[in-house]
Amino acid sequence: MKNPNPPPPHPAAAGKPPPTAMAPPRKSRWGPPPPGAAPAGDKAAASTSARTPTPTHAADSRRHQAPPAPAPRNPASPAAALRPPQAHPAAETPPPPAYGFQNLDRRTMLLADGTVRTYFALPPDYPFETAPLPPLPHHLLPRAGPDLWPPHQPPPPQMPMPTPMQMPPHEAKRRHPADQDDGFLRRPKQPRQDAPHRTPQLPPHAAVDRHALRGAFLKYAKMLNESSEQRRSYLEGRRVPCLACGRDFADAHGLVMHTYNPPNSDSLVDHLGLHKALCVLMGWDYTKIPENSKGYQSLPADLVRASREDLIVWPPTVIIHNTATGRKKDGRSEGLGNKDMDKKIAELGFSGGKSRSLYGKEGHLGLTLVKFANNTAGLKEAERLAEFLERQDHGRIGWSRAHATHSIDSDQNPLLVETDTRTGERKRILYGYLAIASDLDELDSDSRKRAFLKSRREFDPSD
Repeated sequence: MKNPNPPPPHPAAAGKPPPTAMAPPRKSRWGPPPPGAAPAGDKAAASTSARTPTPTHAADSRRHQAPPAPAPRNPASPAAALRPPQAHPAAETPPPPAYGFQNLDRRTMLLADGTVRTYFALPPDYPFETAPLPPLPHHLLPRAGPDLWPPHQPPPPQMPMPTPMQMPPHEAKRRHPADQDDGFLRRPKQPRQDAPHRTPQLPPHAAVDRHALRGAFLKYAKMLNESSEQRRSYLEGRRVPCLACGRDFADAHGLVMHTYNPPNSDSLVDHLGLHKALCVLMGWDYTKIPENSKGYQSLPADLVRASREDLIVWPPTVIIHNTATGRKKDGRSEGLGNKDMDKKIAELGFSGGKSRSLYGKEGHLGLTLVKFANNTAGLKEAERLAEFLERQDHGRIGWSRAHATHSIDSDQNPLLVETDTRTGERKRILYGYLAIASDLDELDSDSRKRAFLKSRREFDPSD
C-alpha cells in the first residue's frame, strides 16, 4: 500500500542553487550587509565582501542555510524615500584650552577693612579662541515627517465609575437647608435673615429743587459782587468767609470744597447756590466735582467770559461813560443831565429808557445809567443799544482802552472827544455796555439795593 503522505523531496533534488550562488555568511544577523553584496532577490550576483572568503562545502550549505534578511522595523514611506541620505559625522570632543597656571597673573585687591587679598586670574588681553561645539549625536537630532510619528492609538477604554454606597438616613445627620425634607422638621440654629430690598437712592444733589437752587445762585452772585473789596479778597486768594453759614476758610478752594459738601443738609440749597456763584466769579467749572487736584479750576477763557456776561442786572441797564462836559468855576465837574441824556439816546434811535446821572462830592461822575423796562421788550431794547455801541468799538473793551489814557487831558484826548466836521463843535464820545454782575459796584447805592440779577440763558419773565 502506498503512503498517502510521501516525504518531501530532498533539497538537492528540488533545484537548489549551487553553493556558489548563495550569499556569503554574515558576522551578525542584524548587522548591515557587507559592501558590494548583491540583493537577496538577485541570485546570480556574486559576493564581493571585503572579508576573507571562507570555503563553504555543499554539505554545510545544506545543513546550515543562510538566515533570511530581517524585515525593517518601520516600513519606509513615500516621504522617507524622497529625502536624500544624510551623513552624520562622528562626535568629537574639542581639545582642552592651551593655557595653564603659568598663564595666570597675580593680582591684589584692597578690602573695605584695609586688608589686602591676593588672587590669580588670566590677563585682560588673553587671546581666547572660540571652539566650535561638537555636533549632536544621530539619535538626538530633530526628526520630522509623518512617517516618523507613531500611528494614532485609540484611548484605552475607561472603566465605569462605581456607584457610591447608599447610606440609610439617620436622624442625627447634618442636612443642608436646600435638601429635601426627610420626614422630620429641623429648625436651623440661627434663622436666616435676608437683607430688605432697598431702592437705589440718588445723591442729595439730584433731589434739590432747581427753582430754589437758581434763586440761591442769583442771590449769592449779587452778594459776591456788591463790594469791589469783597470781590478782590476772593480773587486774590485771601481768607474768605462762607456767606451761607459764616465759617472762615483759608482760600477760595477750601470754600468751594465746603460749599459742595456742606455739613448740614438743611442748608444744602444755599451752599450749592454759593458754590456755583463762587465758581462763576473765580472763572472755574462749576459742573465738575471739586477735588484736591483742582482739575475743576481749568476752564477756557471764552467760557469764563460767557458765564460772567450771562448774569445781567435787572431791570436791564446800560452804563454810559464819558458824559462829563467840563468843570465849573468852583472846580466841580459838570456833565450831561438826565433830560440831555434822554434826548441824546432818542437821537440815536432808541426809546423806552430813562437816564440817571450819577454825582459825587466833586460833582458829575461822568457816568449815566439808562434803565429800561423790566420785561422782555425792555431787555431787547437794552441789548440793541449795547450792540450799537459795540459795533462802533465803543463798548466795554473800547472803554477799557480809552480809560487807560485818562492821564491825558480829556479835552485833548482823541479817544474821548471828537470834532464835528460840519460845525466844528467838540463832542464827547459815548461808551456804553449792558450792566452785568461785576458792574454792581459802579451803580449808586439806591440802584444797587433795588437791582437783582437774572440769567440770560435761563431767563424767565415770570420771576
